[in-house]
Amino acid sequence: MNEIYSNLSDGEKLIAKYILDHKEKVIELGINELAKQSLSSKSSVLRFAQKIGFSGYTEMKNFLKWEKQAVENPITKKDFGELVISTVQDTVHNLNNKDLSTLYDLIDTCENIYITGTGFMQQGLANEMQRVFLGIGKNMQVLPLDISTNVYQLVSERISENDLLIVFSGSGNNPILKEALSIPIIKKVKIVGICGSEYSFLMEHSTYRINVPVRTDKMLINHWFSSSSAFYTVIEILAYNYLEHKNKTILYDPSN
Repeated sequence: MNEIYSNLSDGEKLIAKYILDHKEKVIELGINELAKQSLSSKSSVLRFAQKIGFSGYTEMKNFLKWEKQAVENPITKKDFGELVISTVQDTVHNLNNKDLSTLYDLIDTCENIYITGTGFMQQGLANEMQRVFLGIGKNMQVLPLDISTNVYQLVSERISENDLLIVFSGSGNNPILKEALSIPIIKKVKIVGICGSEYSFLMEHSTYRINVPVRTDKMLINHWFSSSSAFYTVIEILAYNYLEHKNKTILYDPSN
């Protein structure tokens, strides 16, 4: 909020001030209640949450909950280290036991490949995947999930069933995600869902699904922070295995 305060409208500044002055109260408020208390509207609160880097109001409220719990009941460095190790191990195990050849065929044959994410962290994952695959010679375009942007509208007009859309999401049930995927689903675009929830809207409508294990055991009771290490592990494994897949294809190509 401090970084972008000068760029906020008068109404958004009122929302920011109310949140900063009533953090603990906001945790318990629904979006309509916060809009009423801050003398704004539901759509204004949603736009404000997105403007400061969240996918929506729920993610912003969860961050405030995590911030409160992190102060009151901090997990130890040992606990967090064990959490990171276990989620990465589970991710590697799951991918090693999954047939990825179909996904690599999609990456090879689709005309255009777009990557997007439902929140600030997920957009970072999209950028990282673009960087890693560009390094091995495969171009992918990062797409903002905001349907109001000119880039999204332009791509949504041109995207077709011959294209591939890779989506990173935590829950896979984000309302903005559902709206943004409506056109790709209608156009039968091939979708790869990389998600922390196995049963979700995203996974239900994905051509290829990769579930990233999210720990919910006693270690994380009352905590709202989760490691993104497993998601980055997925990117690295996919890139490494894709390169291996390409090398094998070239090696066994009868025309060579």
